Amino acid sequence: MALADFRYITRFRVPFCDIDMLQHVNNASYAVWAETARCNYLAEVLKESLASSTAIILARLELDFEQPLDYREEVAVGCRISRLGRKSFDFTYEMWSETRQLRAARGLTPIVAYNYEINASIEIPERWREAINAYEVIAPSVG
Repeated sequence: MALADFRYITRFRVPFCDIDMLQHVNNASYAVWAETARCNYLAEVLKESLASSTAIILARLELDFEQPLDYREEVAVGCRISRLGRKSFDFTYEMWSETRQLRAARGLTPIVAYNYEINASIEIPERWREAINAYEVIAPSVG
C-alpha cells in the first residue's frame, strides 16, 4: 500500500512529547496516532459522536514498525476501513514520514460495533455502512 491509497489522512509534525530517551518516536505514540486518526474518521466520515450509546470497541491493535521517526519530522497517518463485516470492521493505518518519503509503520485494528446501553455488540448500523461505502472502496466480507 501507499499513502495515495488512503483517502483519509491526518498530518502533523512529531511533537517533543512523543520522543523517548533513545531520541526517536516511542512505539506507544504510534498507537495514539492511530487512535486519533480513527476517532477523527468516526466523527468526520461516520458523523458519529464518541459519546453516543452506539459506538465501537477496539478488539485488537497490531502495529508493525519499519523506520524510526524523529522530532519535528513531518508525518502523515493514512486511515481507512479495509474490511466491513456484519458486526465488525477493520481499520488499516500507515504512518509515513513526509520529510523522508518513506513508510515508518503500518497497523490494523479490528473494531466491533457496540451498544453501551445494553453492553453488547450489535450489527453495524445501516447509516454507517452507507457512509463507509460512499467513502471507501472495500471488498465485502463477513465478520
